[in-house]
Order: sequence, then structure tokens, then C-alpha cells
Amino acid sequence: MRATSAVLIILILRTQSLWAQFDLLTPREAQRIVEQIPNVVEAAKELHCSTVADAVVGSVATIDVEVRCGAFHEYYAVNRSTGIVTLGVVENSPKVGDLDSEALAQKIVTQARSRVLSLRESRCLALEGARSLPGWNETTGSTTIVLAAAPPLPPVVTNFSLSHKVPSPSTELRVHLSVNPRTGHILNASTGAEVMSPSLGELLAILITLRSPPLLSDQDALSIAMRVPALAAILQRNGCFLSADSTFTPDEAQIASACNGRVDGQRVAVNLRNGLVSDADTGNAIDAPAARVLASRLVSAVHDRRLRLQEEFDSKCGSFEDH
Repeated sequence: MRATSAVLIILILRTQSLWAQFDLLTPREAQRIVEQIPNVVEAAKELHCSTVADAVVGSVATIDVEVRCGAFHEYYAVNRSTGIVTLGVVENSPKVGDLDSEALAQKIVTQARSRVLSLRESRCLALEGARSLPGWNETTGSTTIVLAAAPPLPPVVTNFSLSHKVPSPSTELRVHLSVNPRTGHILNASTGAEVMSPSLGELLAILITLRSPPLLSDQDALSIAMRVPALAAILQRNGCFLSADSTFTPDEAQIASACNGRVDGQRVAVNLRNGLVSDADTGNAIDAPAARVLASRLVSAVHDRRLRLQEEFDSKCGSFEDH
């Protein structure tokens, strides 16, 4: 009979869109902070909880976290701007934590704040935004961009003055654009309207990806799980299939098998950072050489794609230096 252990479940109950602002804590960062709260650490040790799971469902300025481990069941709220943790998910709840957990929270918050756009990245977005304006995409013209004023530290918005000259007929267009380095949003100073275009969206998507953890996809996780002999055998039976879901576990995909509409057989978890497979119930590693080889190849592909995206960004944005 297979040995089992208690499971520590950390559910991320509510959070706003992950990248609404680059410098806000992500669900995974909030989980890391909650894992170091003294009561959670104590429960994990006393009840021998070995597996961590989390879930994202939706919210605003805080990430609400539910922790379950045997008889231990508690709710916490993590402020996405400050990392401060309070007990419960209602207003005016008491602050929790000790010096160690608060130091970790401050370290993670500092890392999150470093994700704001650099001057070079803001300049590149402003240029791409200007090219979407009427008359600015003429191939015969030339565009210049200058920093309108040195941004404060930390910057609230970065203002640029741009001009576009066309030699024949001799014309010049001017515009002032403001880039929010915390969100990547661009405003046209003359109209107050946000500047948007497909190419600008693609560029912003690259910046978001480069700031996101290098994770495997759910499809990658399924491909790895199919190399586990026990799951591969299930797939040989009529009416059986595998499903993958990382909705509630941002760093791993839960793989379940079902036959004729009923959950059947072993459940595994695939770590989306390194592709390693473990038993979803016990957390014990599953040694499957074929899965390990495929995981290594897919993880390398993820990192290669990030390198290509960085090269694509550098190609689009030239050799601007931050000043």
C-alpha cells in the first residue's frame, strides 16, 4: 500500500490581472511570503505537510490566500504593493509575520519594483506608438525622439517629444507621448487618448514575457506525463484520456487520467519550471527516464525562445542606452 503524507494547500483566491502593473506582486510571490508566516511554518512541520498547491481566481490590490493542512485552516491577504500580510480577508484585519517573513517580503517587493520599464524600453514603446499615428509610418520620412524631461525616481511617467519629417513634400509632424513605466501604457499628450496598435501590443507582449517566469505550457506538461509508464498504459485503454490544469497552481500542472468520464489511476504533478514529475498526492518524485529526457529538451526550448524574444526586442529597439 502506498504511503501518504499530509498536504499543505495554499490557495491564491483572488488577484487582479497578473501584469496590470509590472511592479505588483504575483500569486507565486505572495505564496512564497505566506509560506514563511510562523503559523504556516509551524503547521507544515507539525503535520508533516509536504506538498504545496495554489490557485488563482481573480481580485484587485491584494492576493487572498487560503492555507489548509490537516486541521489547520487559515486565510491571509497579501498587499501586492507592500507585501504586508494580514490575517483574514476582511478590512482592518491584524498584520501577521515575524522579522524573517517581513524581510523576505521586503526582498520580494524590491525585486517586483525592479520590473518597471527601463528608459530604453519606454523609449522603444514610444517610438512604436508614434509609428501607429496617421502619417507617421511613411517609409521615406525620418523620426527623431528626445526625452522631454528627466523622469523622477521612481518615475511616474516618462515624457518624450517626437517629430517625423518627410522630404517631399517637405512636412513635419510633432507629438508628445507619455509612457507609464509601471504598466507600459502610452498617452498622447495632445488628445489624452491611449495609443494602441497591433505592433505595439506585440512589443509589450515581448516585455511581459521577458519579465515572466520561464515556464513550460500545459501541453508540454501533458507530453512529459505521457512518458510516465503508468499513465502511458492508461492511454492504451479505450475511453481513457489525460487532462492537464495549472489554473490553480501557477508553477505546476496537475495531470489526471479519466476513463469513461471517471477519474482513474495515478495523478501526477509536472513542475513547469524544470519538467520534473512527482506524485500529486505524496509529492514523491517519479523516476521516468523518457519523461526526464523530454523535460530537459522542452525546458531548453523555453529558454531558447526567451533568447530569441530578447534578440527580437533588441532588433526592434536598436542600441538605445539608458541615461
